[in-house]
Amino acid sequence: MNAAHADFAIAAKALDVGYQSASGALNIVLQDFNLDVSAGEFLTIIGPSGCGKSTFLRAVADLVQPVKGSLEVFGSKPVDSRLKRDVSFVFQDSTLLPWRTVLENVLLPLQIGKAGTDGSSGDANALLDMLGLSNFKNRYPGQISGGQKQRVAIARALISKPKILLMDEPFGALDEITRDRLNDELLRIWRDTGMTILFVTHSIMEAAYLGERALILSANPGRVRKIVDLRSLKDNGQTLSREDPRLTDAMRDMRNELSHC
Repeated sequence: MNAAHADFAIAAKALDVGYQSASGALNIVLQDFNLDVSAGEFLTIIGPSGCGKSTFLRAVADLVQPVKGSLEVFGSKPVDSRLKRDVSFVFQDSTLLPWRTVLENVLLPLQIGKAGTDGSSGDANALLDMLGLSNFKNRYPGQISGGQKQRVAIARALISKPKILLMDEPFGALDEITRDRLNDELLRIWRDTGMTILFVTHSIMEAAYLGERALILSANPGRVRKIVDLRSLKDNGQTLSREDPRLTDAMRDMRNELSHC
């Protein structure tokens, strides 16, 4: 463990991440990327398409390997946190298995790996209750709404009790009212669990409303343009009203930064 980075949930230094094209050429998506994320922080990530938002989450989850630089998760390599199941991922598509019930989908992470343990249905039921899904646990994904599917995906991600929750535009396909409701539920879960959350979004409102800090990336290749500190707006961790003028001002500043990305 690197003592200098042990206090951070995530520490990236001079990080390059890329993909090999069909022709064999290396395409760098993130370049000279530097970021420290404190344990228990809620960080939102926003930027133009192709700036590496999802790529960074995938690197933290050990789904893609860095080309250069260093990336540590709780002071160790990402693979160590993946093997310990310290990191969970929620995608834009809920990716539920259609032949499994809601409860069975939530239990899935505990039924694969780790010697195939069946896990705790009690924990799963508690999560479904917390997310307002108790009455739907025996239904199949085709029998519930899009918002409910995303709640199931969140419950599935939480069942292994991760230290870090990675969320890649999880509410992007939902209507505005459902999205607002799930944002509020997510903030409540974050406060109750104390986990670290990295949340990718294309919505300036969502980035400002949810995050303690908002990371703005520029593209071609992806780099840190600015980190907006929103903590001073949210006294004692309280949620701001979406109509709060301070939030509106922060969104205007973020929009200005994004216009130059």
